[in-house]
Amino acid sequence: MTPLSGSKGEHDDGGQAPPEIPGTESQDDNLTPPAGSSEEKSGGGSLARFLLEALIILGLAAVVAIIIQSFFIKAFLIPSSSMSPTLQIGDRVMVEKVTYYFTKPHRGDIIVFRYPPSDPRALSTNNVFVWPFQQMGETLHITHRGTTPYVKRVIGTEGDTVELRKGKLYVNGKGIEEKYIVDDGSDYGPVEVPKGMLFCLGDNRANSRDSRFWGMVPIRAVIGRVFMRWWPLSRFGSVPSP
Repeated sequence: MTPLSGSKGEHDDGGQAPPEIPGTESQDDNLTPPAGSSEEKSGGGSLARFLLEALIILGLAAVVAIIIQSFFIKAFLIPSSSMSPTLQIGDRVMVEKVTYYFTKPHRGDIIVFRYPPSDPRALSTNNVFVWPFQQMGETLHITHRGTTPYVKRVIGTEGDTVELRKGKLYVNGKGIEEKYIVDDGSDYGPVEVPKGMLFCLGDNRANSRDSRFWGMVPIRAVIGRVFMRWWPLSRFGSVPSP
């Protein structure tokens, strides 16, 4: 019987399949390395790579932390009662530095500055090329060594005349209401604040050594502005302004 057209089979070469070429089997889905391969024996290399990556991440995190603390924001601990009741012993506060890049401190600001303010080591340089390295050096405790951060409230800015009469504050002859203070009934002044300087007092006037004792604070000695308490949680929040 004559076979029907197309029923000869799958192959036109007499029904024989083409010979297989060694090594051409599909391995697209075979992702497991062969036994005894270098990948299987590289456990030590994987650990070393992990440690290297961890060190790189930690190094980058440290650099970011240094930059943030040097130029943007930094935490400080309040060690005394000189700013009570606004800031209590043990309060932890955040100090931002950005505001004073664009403007000078204002009356009523609570600032952190380097003490003693009369020490040249307390001053930041005016050289814009050196200043960034000086700021980072301070974070790393390399520059400004021998100075201590102090916290006080700005009472008078450059050109102001400041006076205390029986504990009552007068600035440029005008009485200033201070609801935040512990009054000691003292007299002081009048004194005029020179250019580039600040007159600073503690809120707890009876227990504060401030500009009444060691003089004016150079603006170049200012580190930043206290803007919030973050610890203890019961006192968490912004620092009230007058």
